[in-house]
Amino acid sequence: MPLHPSEEDAETFERLMPFVRLSGGTYRSTYRQRFHNLDPLVNALLVKNFSSSLELRVEDLAASTCLTSCEWAMTLFPLFPRLRFAASDLLLFLVEVEQVNSREVFVSEPDGHPLQYIRPPFVIPMDEREPWTLPLNRLLYAHAWRRWRSIERYRAVPDSWMDSICDETLHRDSYRLRKLSLIHPDALDLARHDSRFVIRRQSVFERLAVPCHVIRSMNIFNRAYFSEGQLEQGAGSVIDSLLAGGIWVLGRTTQEQPPVHEVTIFRKLGSGSLEVLERLGAGSEIETIALSASRSLETRSSDR
Repeated sequence: MPLHPSEEDAETFERLMPFVRLSGGTYRSTYRQRFHNLDPLVNALLVKNFSSSLELRVEDLAASTCLTSCEWAMTLFPLFPRLRFAASDLLLFLVEVEQVNSREVFVSEPDGHPLQYIRPPFVIPMDEREPWTLPLNRLLYAHAWRRWRSIERYRAVPDSWMDSICDETLHRDSYRLRKLSLIHPDALDLARHDSRFVIRRQSVFERLAVPCHVIRSMNIFNRAYFSEGQLEQGAGSVIDSLLAGGIWVLGRTTQEQPPVHEVTIFRKLGSGSLEVLERLGAGSEIETIALSASRSLETRSSDR
C-alpha cells in the first residue's frame, strides 16, 4: 500500500473487499458512513460523561477494515484533542504464497487456512469442494490441497508479521510470501500519520492489556455467530476492559444503505455492574446477556 494512498486506491479496495471470502464463509463489509446515524448519538453521550481535556481511551473491537473506526476517530478528535483511539480485529491481513517459477499462487489466512488456489486461468476456492459438474475444477482442487500440504515449510508466517500493519514480503527459496492488507487505505493512512490512532490485533474474548473509557463492539456479539456461553464470556471480557464510568456501545446493523442499527449503550458503575444509558432501535439482542454477565462479575468481585 502506498505511503499516501490515493482516492483510486481506496475505491479499488472498496470495490474488491466485498468479494473476499474468509474462512467460515464470512465477508468483510466496508462502505463509507455506515455508522453516520450512530456516531453523533455516541459522541453526545461521551461529551456529557467525559471532560474534553481527558486523554480519552477508545477501543473499537472487531473493526473489520477499520474504515468506520477511522471515520469515528475523525469526529472525536475535535471533541477530545488528547484522544487515544485503537481499532482492533483478530484478522488484519491475508497471505499470498507464490511459487515464483510456475506463478502458482495460494491465498491463505495467517494461521495457515488456505482460501484460494490460483493457476491461470483457474481460480479455485479451497474451503469448499468444487461441484461434480466441474470435473477439471475438482481435479485442481485435489491438486491444490496436495501442493498446499507439500509446501508447509515455505508458507509459515513470521511471528513479527502478526501485529504489524506494515507491508511485508519474504522470500524462501523459490517461494515469495506477501501480506495482503485487509485494512482500508484511509485507516492505514491515519494510523501512519497520527499517533492518536492505532490499529492492532485483539480478540473480543480477551481482556484489553490497558483498560479504557469507551468500547464499541458492533456486528460481532450476535446469536448467529456465538453460543450464549460464548456471548457471556465476550461480554465479561469487555466489562473487565472498561474503567469505572466507562461506556460500552453494543449492537448490530439490521439493514444496510440506509443503515439501521439496534444498539444498547451501557455505563459501567463503580460496583462493576452495567446500567443502560441509551437504546437505538430495539436495543442490542444480547442486552440481557451483557447485564447478566456484569452482575456475575460484580458478585465474584464482592466475594473476594
